[in-house]
Formats: sequence, structure tokens, C-alpha cells
Amino acid sequence: MNQKNKSISSEQKWIPDGFHFLGPEESKNRRNLLQSFSELFEREGYSEISLPSFDYSNSFRSHLDHGLESLLVTKDWDGNELSPGVDLTLQVVKGMAARSHWEENQNVFYFARKIRDHKKRNASRREILQVGVESLGKSDTNHIISQIKILHQLWKASVPSEPFTIVFGHSSFFRSVLEILGWNEEQTKVLRQFLYTKNLPELVSLAARENTSEPHMEMIQLLLRPIPVSEMPKFQNSLQKILSPKEWDTLKGDLESITSFFAEWSKVLGEIPCIWDPSLVRDLSYYTGFMFQGYVERDPEPVFAGGVYNELYESFTGIKKDACGFALHLDSIEEIVNKVK
Repeated sequence: MNQKNKSISSEQKWIPDGFHFLGPEESKNRRNLLQSFSELFEREGYSEISLPSFDYSNSFRSHLDHGLESLLVTKDWDGNELSPGVDLTLQVVKGMAARSHWEENQNVFYFARKIRDHKKRNASRREILQVGVESLGKSDTNHIISQIKILHQLWKASVPSEPFTIVFGHSSFFRSVLEILGWNEEQTKVLRQFLYTKNLPELVSLAARENTSEPHMEMIQLLLRPIPVSEMPKFQNSLQKILSPKEWDTLKGDLESITSFFAEWSKVLGEIPCIWDPSLVRDLSYYTGFMFQGYVERDPEPVFAGGVYNELYESFTGIKKDACGFALHLDSIEEIVNKVK
């Protein structure tokens, strides 16, 4: 039988949806892409590390602070366990923390596979090749921007014809909002879900059940709208008018930090489209400051994500060390590359 005329669907008979067998040509293309990434990371002073293919949760469950344990096991919205946790940032920090007495480069990168579970009923699982960069010891504005510069270079080298937009959130700002609302952990979990999905009807219903005041309801509604960086002063003025002086003081410090970051961003990376989205609260388990996600047009899923996690290293070692990093799914980039060919 002529192999060239064989139906493409034959692969699907043998390999589950979401998992892929790469043939010689695809493997060669991937190897070339990874090689170019490695060279870029090394030029920028990052060293490669290798992660285990599987990390047994119970081997370090007892060492984590309360709140981080949820990262060990992926669950659906009903609380059912789907699979062992596959957070690669957690693996990197834990692995480097175990070597805290070694004199090694703390700027690292990795290529590692993971299985991604979509947190929905009857969801499919996908095999993802993740490319990650982590810096242990630095997370200031200049360092975050330097990492996004690397992302930008990486993107221009692989898919220059497809621009991306970065959406920023800030975990500390959101925690300040929660302090003003005074909601408990269960209410916070639901609020995060509704904000992230921009579900205004459910938010209004939730606020009504919790007897939320009118000013606080207006604040929640303000958080739903993504804001161009140029409109940050308008956003701050709106918040200040809504809140009491004491409540405004709770948010003021975070907003000054955010505004200062975007001022520096505009000087250095102003050509990259950038949006501030107060409802970007995808993960408060260990992020302590900025969180960001990158999007391309016509794709609702982020192609990369990152942020600041200044308390994670300390949870394993007792040693205070700031940290930040980003990760992208190589599969997403390959799909874009194949579309533009």
C-alpha cells in the first residue's frame, strides 16, 4: 500500500487524542527549534537543568506550607483528584532548593514534558512539552523585564509574523482587594473563578448573597475590565472615588508599584502590546506579585505564562530568596509555525 496515500486518521487509531508521535521530519524541526532556544538562554546567562519525568507527591508533601499542598494533585471543579500535580515551576524550585549548598548558577532553563488536565468533567488530557526559565534570587522590575525581553527574542526567532499581547495581573493587589472585602477562603475561591471567567451575572449573585455593599460591588465590577496601560490613572481615580480613605490606603501601595512597573515597561518594551487585567488571578498558591499571560489573536488559551513567587524557595529551605520565571508550551509555537508555513 502506498504510504503517502494512507489516511492521516490512521494515527488516531493508535495514539490517544492529545498525544503525538513525531516522525523524523517533525523531530528534526523540534530539535532545531530547541537548539535555537538553548543558545539564546545560554547567551543570556541561563544554565540548563533536567527535571524528573515524574515526581511522587508524598515524598515532599510534609515539607510544604499550608496552601501549597493543593499544587501536588490536580483536581476538577468538584474536588475529585485527576492526576498527581505537574507544576514544573514547583519542581524546579524544590530541586534547586535541595542543592542550596551548591555553588551553581541560579538562573536556569529546562525542557520538560507534562500531562495537562483540563479541570472539567470528562476532559481530555494532553501531553505538553514545556519550555521554562526561572531565576532564583531576583524578581525586581528590571529582572522581570529582562525575562520578557528573552521571551520577545525567542518569539521573534520562531514566529515573527504572529504578534502577541501580554496581560498582567498582580496577586498582592488581589489579596488587598480580598482584605477590603473581608471574605473567607471558600468565598475567595468562587470569586477568583468568576473574575477569571468574567462571569458578571454570577458575580452579582454572589455579592448579593454576601450582602456586599454598593461601593464594594462597584469595585468588583471595575476589576472585570482589562485596562490599557495608558488608562491606569483613570482606573486608580475610579477606585479612589469608590473606596473609603482607609480602604484606598490598603490598595495604594500595590497600585504605586504597578504604575511604576508600567512606566519602566513603556520605556523599554513599549512596542509590545500590554494590558493590565485586575481579574487575572489564575493562581494565588505561590505567586506574590506580578503574574502575566501571553496571547495571540484567535486563540483563547495563553501561549505562555509567568510571574513572581518570592516565598516559594523559602518554604523548602527556610532561606529567603526572591524568584521569578516564565514557561511556554512548545506545542503552541509549533502549531503557529505550521499555520504560517
